Amino acid sequence: MLDVPRWPLASLANAAMTDGTAAGQDGAALLQAWARVLTFGGGYNTNVVLMGTILLGISAGAVGSFAMLKGRALVADAISHASLVGVALAFLLHAALGQEERSMPLLMLGAALSGACAVASIEWIARNTRLSPETAVATISSASFGAGIVALSATRRVSGADRAGLDELIFGSTASMTSADAALMAVLATTALGATLALYKVLTAVAFNERFARSRGLPVQLLDAVLAALVGAVAMAGLQAVGMLLVAALLVAPAATARLWTTRVAPMVVVAAAAGAGAAWVGASISAVTPSAPAGPLIILSAAATFLVSLLVAPERGVLSGWLRHRRLAAAARRAAAEAASGATSPAPSSTAPISTGPSSTAPISTVAPHTGPGRT
Repeated sequence: MLDVPRWPLASLANAAMTDGTAAGQDGAALLQAWARVLTFGGGYNTNVVLMGTILLGISAGAVGSFAMLKGRALVADAISHASLVGVALAFLLHAALGQEERSMPLLMLGAALSGACAVASIEWIARNTRLSPETAVATISSASFGAGIVALSATRRVSGADRAGLDELIFGSTASMTSADAALMAVLATTALGATLALYKVLTAVAFNERFARSRGLPVQLLDAVLAALVGAVAMAGLQAVGMLLVAALLVAPAATARLWTTRVAPMVVVAAAAGAGAAWVGASISAVTPSAPAGPLIILSAAATFLVSLLVAPERGVLSGWLRHRRLAAAARRAAAEAASGATSPAPSSTAPISTGPSSTAPISTVAPHTGPGRT
């Protein structure tokens, strides 16, 4: 088997050493190494993985915007939890065929099938029972995660499970990614992004007004299934970089950040894509120079930090703007109350003004005698 080059964490960590001091003890060297990775100077394999992760963030922001507008953000969580079952079963099948090395396409296929089963189960429960869609999502998500833990424990008895790195798929790890894995992630992310942009108008119509969409002849149920498939594609793409448990947050956090800054769909999609790309860029680059920190939590922490900053300083929906608006309204109310109070205590108007009793007596009187008839003077 060919030895495929991997994410060069060790070389980046060694480059951050100065005079034999570890990178963690030399902050300046660590920052220098991080700046080199941020500017795509970390090497070919590092750049490939970094670009694939950035594409994942862009597609997650765009797809997550429509999932949030449609009220399907929690479906991403159910898909990510259910994918654990598919990954474990796919690995067991792979091992039963006598293969010990990990096959990411096969693992992603298993995750996609289990995610599709989870979405179908949620839709069936929501349509055929009295339970709400949120209850169906919570039930399927928790049950899938429990089944996934049981299946994952069964894989530990199989030879080669440690080399497959299945545990790393829970929280994400770019350290075990190959160039082929990064290329597969980029292809899935780009496909999901392209489909989202191509269906932008119809997805917007369905997200805001289903009755209008039905009246225009749009296949609402089919578009719902397509949106779920796009969410699943992003979840599969982020399986290794972000992890099964955290990929749902990458779909939600950038979209929530964009919602704080925009009131229209098109700017929201753009801002969400930018926020997702920025979080992936920062988180993956930090993980490259700190091998002990997995990429998934760092990417999600970057996205959460962006959301918190936006929550504070967003011009219309931010906490600070709301506080200032409240202060202005309170000050205006106090001024109005003070003016009303001063008006109530002021003296009444003077009663010495002359009172009119009728038409003015100074009006000029006509001296022309009225005409009393013909020939009369």
